[in-house]
Amino acid sequence: MNEPEKYPLISCICVTNNRVNLLKRSIACFVTQEYINKEIVVSYPETDNDTRSFIDILLEFYPTISLIRIERPGNLSVGNAHNMAIRICKGEYICHWDDDDWYHPGRLIVQYTDMVNKGFKACVLRHILLYDSTTENAYASFTYSWDNTILCKKEILLANPYADRNKGEDTHIMRFLDTKQYLFRLENSHHLYIYIYHGGNIWNYEHYKYFIDKSELLNKETTSTIIKLLNDGLDSFPGI
Repeated sequence: MNEPEKYPLISCICVTNNRVNLLKRSIACFVTQEYINKEIVVSYPETDNDTRSFIDILLEFYPTISLIRIERPGNLSVGNAHNMAIRICKGEYICHWDDDDWYHPGRLIVQYTDMVNKGFKACVLRHILLYDSTTENAYASFTYSWDNTILCKKEILLANPYADRNKGEDTHIMRFLDTKQYLFRLENSHHLYIYIYHGGNIWNYEHYKYFIDKSELLNKETTSTIIKLLNDGLDSFPGI
């Protein structure tokens, strides 16, 4: 646990589109974060009535959730949706928060404290878990800089915005952080993040298969635990 006045505000940026069932789990993971001084920014197309209704009801029943909503133009790219959210949010730090992945309650506090203690301005995880829902197999990832796990000073992302693209919109940002030696790569972090393939991902299965082919297949007992975590998350906020 931590005291908010001792830690800067972290804005978790969640860009979504008509995936309320998955979004519930993502927001539930945000709510359970041990890092207290946080907000979540949910960006969805202005035509996405299901997400709008869900957030209306969520905030009615859970008014203490620090949530900023953005109804973006329907033709806005994923990259520019992130840029809009970063401009609007209030945090000193930005954390990428996919709507379809799972996050351990310690993710924010571990990434933030390790990054700051080492004197860096940004952080990614080097190890995560992967779950393929089409085969019900889970994997411990190989060592890699997982850009979807980035936590970064807001001022850096304002000066180096996401590309106006739906895929690979953050590649140049990772390159910039590397060049400036701003990026801390957190090791031994498998438990903090589960990257999920569910068939509706932006990247196709061939892209995901590239990663699982280089990763370690986990045993049935561990996989069952992961599946239970993910399924329990889908049942978050009962009645909504």
